[in-house]
Amino acid sequence: MRRPAVSILARVAIAAVLGSAWPALAADEPLARVGRVSFIEGKLAFHAKGDTEWSATPVNYPVAAGGSLRTDPKSRVEIRVGAQTIELSNDTAVEFVRLDRQMMQLAVPQGRIELHLRQLPEGHSVEVDIPRGGVWLLQPGLYDVAAGSPDRPAGIMVLDGSARFVGGTVDIPMKTGEAAAISGTDTLTATNEKAAPDAFVEWCRSRDYKEERLSSPYYVSPAMTGYEELDEHGSWRAVADLGEVWYPRSLPAGWVPYRNGYWIWAPPWGWNWVAYEPWGFAPFHYGRWAYINGAWGWVPGSFVASPVYAPALVALLADPAALLFTAATAPLVGWFPLGPHEAYWPSYTSDPSYIRAVNSGIVGDPAGLGTRPTGDPATANAAYANRRAATIVPQQTLASGARVAGSALPVSNLAVESARVTAQPPAAQPSAAQPSATRAATAAAIGGVAGAAATGGGAARAAGQVAGAAARGHGAAAAPSAARSGPHVAASGRRHQGAPTPSGAHTARQFATPSVRTSHVAVARGAAGTVLRGGRGAHGAGAAPRAGGGGPPAGAGDPHAGGGGVAHPASRGGHGAVAHGGGGKAHD
Repeated sequence: MRRPAVSILARVAIAAVLGSAWPALAADEPLARVGRVSFIEGKLAFHAKGDTEWSATPVNYPVAAGGSLRTDPKSRVEIRVGAQTIELSNDTAVEFVRLDRQMMQLAVPQGRIELHLRQLPEGHSVEVDIPRGGVWLLQPGLYDVAAGSPDRPAGIMVLDGSARFVGGTVDIPMKTGEAAAISGTDTLTATNEKAAPDAFVEWCRSRDYKEERLSSPYYVSPAMTGYEELDEHGSWRAVADLGEVWYPRSLPAGWVPYRNGYWIWAPPWGWNWVAYEPWGFAPFHYGRWAYINGAWGWVPGSFVASPVYAPALVALLADPAALLFTAATAPLVGWFPLGPHEAYWPSYTSDPSYIRAVNSGIVGDPAGLGTRPTGDPATANAAYANRRAATIVPQQTLASGARVAGSALPVSNLAVESARVTAQPPAAQPSAAQPSATRAATAAAIGGVAGAAATGGGAARAAGQVAGAAARGHGAAAAPSAARSGPHVAASGRRHQGAPTPSGAHTARQFATPSVRTSHVAVARGAAGTVLRGGRGAHGAGAAPRAGGGGPPAGAGDPHAGGGGVAHPASRGGHGAVAHGGGGKAHD
């Protein structure tokens, strides 16, 4: 597996000379690949791109490029991105610098993470940037990376697989069972060691599972974030004209999709659905729902290797007040789940390529969808399958992030059968109640997050500063030159020393000097730094909203097709590597 990775590193080195070796990503490209918060032991703070304050984060929260996460000294967290797992130890800060169909790039200015990399298809790369350099993961395996500090060495363990660390002039390959300790500031030194699993590694293994026991990879791509929860919480059955359908177990009486949860405002999409069900990520952001013989089933559609994330696959009601048994006393918003073969028209982009991609596997001919129609089409007579599963709530419920089920109003089944669907997103904007409630919870549980963000400090800022070094192609964060004559590695147990890094390009020194001292929740302790940024994340948006869409950010961009799944076996006799979803606490 060395050859493809060396090619990646060489291309980055060439980019420093020629300007760019990676295909450029449009700044407004819709985000198609996301991760999710799958398990929280303690508390987790989240900072999305563009946010000025940190917020408490629940299970099933979407994580995309530009998002930063922070654990407190007593917490551990698990993030899933398709088949990949990222575990955060206590007192750890992580930014998702890049997350697209080609690359997952993480910046870790503080703390420690473990990655269970179950897949690494040809043309994909995974990189972890720490204050002293970058770690490239060269094949599927288990990797443990500790950022270190100015007075404590960084640590890299390869529990299984193959990796490479590059920092300054130090270039170290590592294979299964090997580890390295990286020390120094202006001059880096590295010591080869044996990997020594500890309590954190044991905790990570306790979160694992036997991937070969899952049946879901026979029906959906392992690149679909959240798919690993399906086996534990439901079963698959073949249904005529629909293909394989997943039925959740133990649903309460009266349950309908998109009611047991709440809405969050998450750029670039706008309104995103967050479900309380532990399995409630994949079935609410991919595929469609169908009511079959008195039971709800999730229909993923035909197999798509790189499925595209959607914030909520619903159709929005044009006049929800007209569908109630009683007169409304406040502005309302209503929706129902899209059914099989029904097109999803996102509000955050009008790019036809993205629209085709997000409907792939569901709509018979996604190429024929074309551009999103303008205005409100005449939809009263449209044959939507799930109108009777409509949910209507006061707009304040949506805007404040309140529990939807507790606010749902009685709907007239007769009236809803001919309800029109609107092309416009909800008029409600996120209220002060939504962010302040979560920020208050974070501040109370973790301490001082909002204040730290207000002062301009924070782990996300530290991680963001790291990006500059890579863009300049300098220092510990820069990729090794293709002309470099081999790695500077001494015999096992011996130390070796790299030459001083170029003046003005050293990243560890910048990490070590915080711009402001604030709460450890929002700032990398004793650290603000410069993390290498290998490429921009994708940011989709669209001016003209459409049924089922998010909010009104403007712009559009070419889509990408999501995470790096492998092609599904034609015989369906085998399946790719998978990830296990963790339980976690439901958000109240």
